[in-house]
Amino acid sequence: MKKKTVILSLAGATVVLGGFGLFGYEYSMLGQRFQALETEAFQLQEENASLNQQLDGKSSELKENISKVEEQEKYIAGQKDYVSELTQQIQEYAAKLPKDETDEESGETEDTDDMDPYGETEQDPYPDLYAQEHGSGISENQKYVYLTFDDGPSELTPQVLDLLDEYGAKATFFVVCKNNEEYAEYLPEIVKRGHTLALHSYSHDYHTIYRSLDAFLEDYEKVFDWVKKETGYTPSLFRFPGGSNNGSSYVRKEIIQEMERRGFVYYDWNVSSGDGSNLTTTENIIDNICSNIGYVENPVVLMHDGTGKQATLNALPSVLKYLAEEGYEFRSLDKTLQPVQF
Repeated sequence: MKKKTVILSLAGATVVLGGFGLFGYEYSMLGQRFQALETEAFQLQEENASLNQQLDGKSSELKENISKVEEQEKYIAGQKDYVSELTQQIQEYAAKLPKDETDEESGETEDTDDMDPYGETEQDPYPDLYAQEHGSGISENQKYVYLTFDDGPSELTPQVLDLLDEYGAKATFFVVCKNNEEYAEYLPEIVKRGHTLALHSYSHDYHTIYRSLDAFLEDYEKVFDWVKKETGYTPSLFRFPGGSNNGSSYVRKEIIQEMERRGFVYYDWNVSSGDGSNLTTTENIIDNICSNIGYVENPVVLMHDGTGKQATLNALPSVLKYLAEEGYEFRSLDKTLQPVQF
């Protein structure tokens, strides 16, 4: 009996121990499986985080591209509006001209070789409207860039001058008098800092200045006298409002011949910042200048420092930095250069 009891006890103990052994094995396997699942879950989390990061990057890039496209669309729309406005002004002006002045439309050409309406000083109603010689010449194998600012001075002009000083840059300022009289104190500062002070008309009114040669001279005498009075400086350069391709060809030829007889030289431009439109952005201005500057020799860049041209002021540091890094020397225009003319 006792022997049977012992055997039963041993059998029970064996079963219990076997059960514990099996449970321990299963527990060990479950632990390993849990670790494997935990490792796999961690890897999935890392992959998910990486995918989310890539998705965020693509989303950010997409938003940036959409923003750029929207800015380009705004710029193009602004340029269209600006061109449309200029075209309308020219058309309105041309409609008011006498028929005999619109020689290009009629197919007739005028010989201006003998035009000399104010050749005799005694008959000249503008006896003081004569330029002086200014200039320093250029050197071969040197990259020059000529930054020009139209329609100033304004409240922005001192900041433009300070930025130019940071790069030792010289520029040319084509000034307008009407509505800018309160900023006359900046005219002598332009001269003092070694820049060229040039004329861009008194009124900047196409209907007024392109009506006739006499109307043009009357307008320019006012801005000429204003500059001389404020600075003692005698300007020798001028720029047609809207460029030299404005007005009827007959009047334009008269103006050019007479102004050249008086010693003045006119300058257009071959690189435009596009800031003539108030819809132009800072980024557009930077891109317009930096993308096109390398396609022309001795580039003359059109910009504006008139009231409201904050985008131009904001773009100027980047433009100056880029041009300096490209090896350009910043020079002001003078009469010794071959002028850029349309």
